Amino acid sequence: MFGGAWEENTPPHLSQLPFKGDTVVGNDVWFGRDCRIMPGVTIGHGAIVAAYSVVTKDVEPYTVVGGSPARPIKKRFDDSLIAMLLELAWWDFSPQQLVDFLPVPCSEDIPAVKDRVQALLKEKHLAKNPWPRG
Repeated sequence: MFGGAWEENTPPHLSQLPFKGDTVVGNDVWFGRDCRIMPGVTIGHGAIVAAYSVVTKDVEPYTVVGGSPARPIKKRFDDSLIAMLLELAWWDFSPQQLVDFLPVPCSEDIPAVKDRVQALLKEKHLAKNPWPRG
């Protein structure tokens, strides 16, 4: 990304600076106002970063973090639903599938959300392996 003219015109001392790695942001992440994400941090899928937070460590999927430095506040869902959402990877849906799915994660009825996600996972597994095993 920073090759060509950037590389040719960058002072040599920049290569001596410590490299903390890439900052990676998952899908379905929400950032509050004026939060700061430090280099090399990974923000998991579905995480929420509270306003004015400074994130210095990796954030687990579907976790709400806040503060300076940011610390976990709570998980958005229980571990079983988080695992199902990660397996479903709904952010990879086609546009029409996404339109049909969007009311699900917005619902306040968590048991209904779990049922719908389980049904979609079953469909996904059947599509990958349509032949029943005996």
